[in-house]
Amino acid sequence: MSKTPLRVSLVGGGTDLPSFYENNKYGCVVSMAINRHIYIAINNRFDQKTRISYSRTELVDSVDAIENDRVRECFRYFGIKNGLELFFISDIPKNLGLGGSSAFTVGITNSLYRVNGIEVSQKELARDACIIEIDKLDNPIGKQDQYATALGGLNYLRFNSDGSVENNPIPITNDLCEHLLNNLFFIYLYKQHDASQILADVNKHMPVNNEIFLELRDIAEQLYIQLLRNDYDQFADLLGKSWALKKLTSSQISSPEFDELYERCLLSGAKSGKLLGAGGGGFLMIYVPSEKHKLFLQKMKGEKLFRFEVDDYGSRIIHDDQNKITTFG
Repeated sequence: MSKTPLRVSLVGGGTDLPSFYENNKYGCVVSMAINRHIYIAINNRFDQKTRISYSRTELVDSVDAIENDRVRECFRYFGIKNGLELFFISDIPKNLGLGGSSAFTVGITNSLYRVNGIEVSQKELARDACIIEIDKLDNPIGKQDQYATALGGLNYLRFNSDGSVENNPIPITNDLCEHLLNNLFFIYLYKQHDASQILADVNKHMPVNNEIFLELRDIAEQLYIQLLRNDYDQFADLLGKSWALKKLTSSQISSPEFDELYERCLLSGAKSGKLLGAGGGGFLMIYVPSEKHKLFLQKMKGEKLFRFEVDDYGSRIIHDDQNKITTFG
């Protein structure tokens, strides 16, 4: 059984798309894994059929008959024909802007490597998840989610034009928690989104919006440098500027309803925020200075608010019964 964290992207989202970094030398994001997880368990199946259990259950005679595209391609990637059972549990439902789809792929990949008795690094897990999601499935997505969920922690991730990815961990200090992480609130919007549809629209307009994404990349670099210096004074301004720019890249990212809620947050003591993930639904992340917490909580009574902490571990195996699982391939 593997345990893989979900993630929150702070700034730079969109510059991890190949349509940007392949034409602009590199893209970069500041992203953190959070203490909400996806669990993937795999076991042998007695009758050699394949059973997959997620939001629905599939029982098939061969891997090729699996309808869940990520599971099917993961099994194919590892050369598995049949005879396995896989089940999935998530702390938070999918399509809410927390990188759940990629965490799902990373978790399956991690479990399947262990089934085969192979030890790999977390960076290799992220690399393989990118191959499966982007190259095999042709999803119009970037690479930040795979690396953020596989590696864990708070990271500055750089996506180079040759396809390589560099990760630079940002130390989680007491000051960082006090002045930044403890001031982030997450409002559940009661609406899922279709990230692939939104990102397809972002990709379509990338040539026209290239300058906007250059600015988003600059913001991510500025925030990274400031966090290394334990300077948190500009975080709210950079976050707000990033969100204003991000909304210009696709009409599907926000809506009048979400914009109204955002403005209400600002009137209630918040300094800035953004919709998580590709936008369109999920969670609204809001930065509220500590002295405004009481006012914010009073004004936003009735909204479903969450607080998340950083997951430092990344994707890992939490149970392994070697007496029951044999190797495949």
